[in-house]
Amino acid sequence: MDPDEALARMLQEEELRTVQAMQAQMRLQQQQQGGGGRGGGGGGGDTAGFRSRLEAMLDTALRCEDPGLQEQARAVMPLTRLRAAAEEAAGLAARLGPDVEAPSVEDLLARGLLHWFKTGFFTWVDTLPCSRCGSRATGHGGSAAPLPEDLAAGAHRVELHACRACGALSRFPRYNDPGKLLQPGCRRGRCGEWANAFLLCCRAAGLTARYVSDWADHVWTEYYSHSMRRWVHLDSCEASYDQPLLYEAGWGKQVSYVVAAGVAGVVDVTSRYTARPWRREVLPRRTLVSERWLGRQLDDMTSKLRAGPGWSAPRQLLWLGRDAAERMELLRQRLGVRPAGRSVAAQQPLPGRQTGSLEWRQQRGETGASGSSSVAPEAAAAPAAARAPTSYRPAPDEPELLPPVFSAAGRLSGGACRAAGHNETVEVVERLFDGRVDTKWLDFGGAGPSGSSWVEYRMPTDRQAVVLYGYELVSANDSPERDPADWLLEGVTEQDFTEGRRDAWTPLDRRSGVVFSDRHAPLAFQLPKPSPPCRRLRLSISRTADPRVANSVQLACWNLYGTPEKGPDGGGDERLLLRDLRDAVAAAALAPAALSLLGRLLENIRREPKELRFRKVPYW
Repeated sequence: MDPDEALARMLQEEELRTVQAMQAQMRLQQQQQGGGGRGGGGGGGDTAGFRSRLEAMLDTALRCEDPGLQEQARAVMPLTRLRAAAEEAAGLAARLGPDVEAPSVEDLLARGLLHWFKTGFFTWVDTLPCSRCGSRATGHGGSAAPLPEDLAAGAHRVELHACRACGALSRFPRYNDPGKLLQPGCRRGRCGEWANAFLLCCRAAGLTARYVSDWADHVWTEYYSHSMRRWVHLDSCEASYDQPLLYEAGWGKQVSYVVAAGVAGVVDVTSRYTARPWRREVLPRRTLVSERWLGRQLDDMTSKLRAGPGWSAPRQLLWLGRDAAERMELLRQRLGVRPAGRSVAAQQPLPGRQTGSLEWRQQRGETGASGSSSVAPEAAAAPAAARAPTSYRPAPDEPELLPPVFSAAGRLSGGACRAAGHNETVEVVERLFDGRVDTKWLDFGGAGPSGSSWVEYRMPTDRQAVVLYGYELVSANDSPERDPADWLLEGVTEQDFTEGRRDAWTPLDRRSGVVFSDRHAPLAFQLPKPSPPCRRLRLSISRTADPRVANSVQLACWNLYGTPEKGPDGGGDERLLLRDLRDAVAAAALAPAALSLLGRLLENIRREPKELRFRKVPYW
């Protein structure tokens, strides 16, 4: 039978099963409303233990529906700021040109929540600092019986962390109650605490979100994107957005059962989180209960939820439509057919686990799967060019955000940026333009001998096109093997852009074999001649310093320069720049590394005051 015909037949059969499941749900709801109902079916394996785990995760999800808890969450969340930032980013697309599709405010808000929660609200705990002397030299010292107040907040397990300096023991109750986890002093933990608290924040922000549990010991969140009409993966611990293959292809986990639970039901979503052949590899791992029992159990739990108050006929129909779409999506993924724009290639390469101590991650076998047998062969071979790029984001480069020295040197500002990929949510593309060397952009797509990446800077149509004279790259904080070594700088001219040739890239500068002398080292490059007025600029990186070792490509800064401002005497900006640098040293308490870098830059400027590259100074 032709493969396409076989796929079409399987999809038709699944559609029929979906309709039958919907009808069964409606019949069950009618029976329950009339006093009927039926118990869960039997199955092989430990059905009681499996059912207990399903009920526990559903209970966690339903606690986040409490209006009082959601109000408490909104009181500690910067929702006004996050929504304003999402609306600004959504409005940016309209300013960039008709070829740019505007992302939805809801999706941008989800990303913003992820970044805020990871970087500004919750804290990961390996071991607690000593409660007596404050030392961080602590280790696990066993467990303690939970106190009544611990149990009231869902902490049935209490860890003891022993101080190696003074011997004191610090208690670490593992709270499950999401409201407790919002309180000062409790905003910490490991993946369980993170997922519980983050789900509550998502619901408080108005996202349709649910709790997701991997039976191999990890939990995270999904939210329903109304613009994309699908469920989207969110991992607050890893700050990972829409990377469902992270655990298998990045961490090296073998997925067996992944279940999502929320106010609208309980769903087996395992096939969303694996690219391995379902029948040959995944199904043989699923031995805890029978597939038939699991399907019936999840349908029963979903039907009981939807038989409750608040489930009007229109709401029932809405969710039945979403159910049908998700069933088809999950079936296609079981068959190895990834949705458009979300192919296996689009998800690769992915990092190992980032949170937790290295020793802990190594013990769990989650430090990375590159080249291991747990990576799907089709994923390992996927070219980086097939990846979906990031959306455009405002570059944090407006003059008022940066020291005057940048404007004096002619640094461009006011643009938008995107990249072939980045490491959400800290090592993102915006970090290239914030003028700081203590932040960086990192893209795992630039890894390996065949890896490549790119970064784009684009001027909105309500701003003038820019003429580029030179640019500067600053190496990142670690791993010299990740430094760019070969690249091409290209531009789309204003003329081409205006005449509809918005992807007509013109080469402006090419470099190969470039070596950065140190970490946080700036290298400046002057174009052979000034560029024509450009609307878009792109740095395409084709090789890192050591492709055999590098697992990514990274940079601290990409500074773009037009015409420098004239100094007070009209003869150039050397005197103005030196004055500002001296003022910066006098006024700021800089880190030793920054002072060392500043000293080298000042020496270069004094030695060669006319050299352009020494007058373009990154800010730390």
